[in-house]
Amino acid sequence: MIDRTREGDSSEASPRFHVLLVGIDAYPRVDPLYGCVNDVDALEALLLDRLSVPADSITKLVAPHPGSSRRPRLPEREPTSENLRAALEALAGEGVRPGDRVFIHYSGHGTQVLPRGTRTAREALVPVDALAGGELLFDHWINDVLRRIAARTDDLTVILDCCCSAGATRSALRTRESAVRFCSIEHPPMLPSVSNKRSGSEADTGLFSSLDPSDPGFLVVASAQSGEAASEGKSAGGVRHGAFTAGLLDLLAAEPDERLRSLRWADLWQNLRARVTSAFPGQHPCLLGRSERRLFGGPFRRQDPGYAITREGGLYRIHAGTMVGLGVGAKVAVYGPSPAFFPPIHSLEEFAARRGLLQVESATASSALASPVGGDFVLGDGARGRLVAPGKGDALVVGLDPFDADLSRFLEAEAPFSIVPVSAYGEREVEAVVGRSPDGRFWIGDDVHGFGAGAIGDQAPLAWVPSGDRAALVRGLWHHARYNLPLRLARRCRDWPGVLRVRVLDARDVGRLDPEELADPPLPEAEPDPHGRYRYRLIDGQPVCFSVENRSSEPMYAQVLNCPSSGRVEILGTTQLEIAPWRRQTFWLRGHLGRAFRCMVSAGRESNVDRLIVVGTASPEVDLRFLRVEESLAEAIGVARREMVPDDEPAERWTATLVTVEIVRGIGGP
Repeated sequence: MIDRTREGDSSEASPRFHVLLVGIDAYPRVDPLYGCVNDVDALEALLLDRLSVPADSITKLVAPHPGSSRRPRLPEREPTSENLRAALEALAGEGVRPGDRVFIHYSGHGTQVLPRGTRTAREALVPVDALAGGELLFDHWINDVLRRIAARTDDLTVILDCCCSAGATRSALRTRESAVRFCSIEHPPMLPSVSNKRSGSEADTGLFSSLDPSDPGFLVVASAQSGEAASEGKSAGGVRHGAFTAGLLDLLAAEPDERLRSLRWADLWQNLRARVTSAFPGQHPCLLGRSERRLFGGPFRRQDPGYAITREGGLYRIHAGTMVGLGVGAKVAVYGPSPAFFPPIHSLEEFAARRGLLQVESATASSALASPVGGDFVLGDGARGRLVAPGKGDALVVGLDPFDADLSRFLEAEAPFSIVPVSAYGEREVEAVVGRSPDGRFWIGDDVHGFGAGAIGDQAPLAWVPSGDRAALVRGLWHHARYNLPLRLARRCRDWPGVLRVRVLDARDVGRLDPEELADPPLPEAEPDPHGRYRYRLIDGQPVCFSVENRSSEPMYAQVLNCPSSGRVEILGTTQLEIAPWRRQTFWLRGHLGRAFRCMVSAGRESNVDRLIVVGTASPEVDLRFLRVEESLAEAIGVARREMVPDDEPAERWTATLVTVEIVRGIGGP
């Protein structure tokens, strides 16, 4: 199991707001913008008038065009580099208490520069005076100050409506109607001022590189993916805004005041993203963190993510497809925000929680169109989907060892499993093995775990089931079906064979490297398994990182998943990390360059086998976070369930590489 820090939930009896609004239109030496000040003025009005945020809790830094007819309601300062730094540093200071709610919105230019003597581009926000004696606010400083703010309070929301990518382009002849929030910084004196030095033991590259997308401990919303332009457009009222902020304001305008305080990003994210992308097909907003968090802060409950679902006429769009088992005929149950943790399939609790049931009519690799079963229903806020019946050919293939005809009939009657004799291993793609020990207990394994036919080595089963408890066995196999989805995905990704090269690097000597080496570290590859059963053999506690190389002539969006022996599914590093053609990227813990993952052996086991799956696609729209499984297989089988604590486009192409590593207990540590 890979050690990953988990964040808790925040609450405060009387939380205070700390709001920073930054809008920059009147840039003196680069293309001006025309909707940034409108963005923050509209948010200011919403916070004051609809959320009753105290005026003295809001700091505004704006640069409107001269002669603007706007009438400011609050004191304003210029968004110079000095003022921006001071405002952010204040949020990282003692004035912010645990439980306070910090909300930051930046509308303006983003940029990217290549420091002399390095191969790593640095991203930055562009203050109004960046080319007139001021400084860019570079990624490593932004990431550092956000981490320090998060150390004061874990109720932090950051919205960046700007471009932060070398892939964005501009033209000096760009019109007001086609402005994008990216400016190219080509002035040579700017480049030497970029610092690659680490603070402590880390360096960061990229405005989001320090953020774990599954849960960085706070929330960052980006108006566009890396490599895309963040455009300006008009709201429903005809006012010029950033395309992302315009969509957000329009959706919030339709919400009653009493809902604003409890509104979650999960309640509107799919509609917001679809609104932006339909108007600007090259712009795909992304959300880093838990979508369960509230827009304007406050206590929240973690939940199973599930499939995102949106309405399309008389059908429903499920944002997952054939690569993860949603083929024609598959059935997906639709739930709202509650219960936070999906109940056992076909239980009374599960039936009561359903808003409706969908059946897939057509599907692509990454999405499906479905019709309602048993009548139409209201999708509602925060809709989440879960597979409850796979389509033809997608049932979990379970081998019995020894084969038991009575047990086979029971399992196939209880759930859509395909039961075969374990002797069929090699003839059919057996995905799970159910064995029986001499004491009568069942065990669940697969081609790596367990003592049945098809198992390699002497790995213990994934889980044991109490003797005679067939209901627990069914729950365990349902869970295994979820656990198996990333493994099945790896087998189905065949569009780009050999394109991804994945290496596990031994990071025990990472402290000896220079900062500029960390993006592509010259670290040794981890030791191979001496017995040849797995690719690597790692020691409990050993620090590692993952190097992924794109051996193709096209850019690729890579995501790393881990299927450990616990039965959980983890998302590692930064999802949807863009890898340029013939380039390498290194995945570090939470994206912090130089911060390694720590290998762990689970309690009660002598060793783990982790299966690292690197999935690459040509599309920035593919987000595999719905594959995350936070419950272990043992927890799924147990009597008591764990509570979730509060807290014309190119053709779609997929590729994947699976790396198996054994983590063993060492003597004296690594």
